[in-house]
Amino acid sequence: IIAKVERKDRVGVCLDTCHAYAAGFDLATKEGFDRLAGQIEEQVGFARVELVHLNDCKSALASHHDVHEHIGKGNIGSAGFKMLLKDPRFSEKAFILETPKDSEGADRRNLAAVKRIFAGRKAG
Repeated sequence: IIAKVERKDRVGVCLDTCHAYAAGFDLATKEGFDRLAGQIEEQVGFARVELVHLNDCKSALASHHDVHEHIGKGNIGSAGFKMLLKDPRFSEKAFILETPKDSEGADRRNLAAVKRIFAGRKAG
């Protein structure tokens, strides 16, 4: 897509963590995270990543089913999110929680989980 755009300087991309996991990038492991990071660098470059949709994945690895889960409660888990949140290549990126809204306090709990993971404590 980017190759076909005339004004490439105006194109950014969004990384969705659940989509990546469901596509086969095992973000729960260092090997899988490194593989995704390599693909980002090779295909689009980290400078072009503008946004991260932060969500865990209820579906199985490489299932191609986009079923979002609360942070730390799915198959990516706290360890996977810690790698992403601590990676300096993502330090200046915008993050949006894109987690289930199944209760009144769901967003607050997910944000608290992200903060705990970033601080080095296990999520919820």
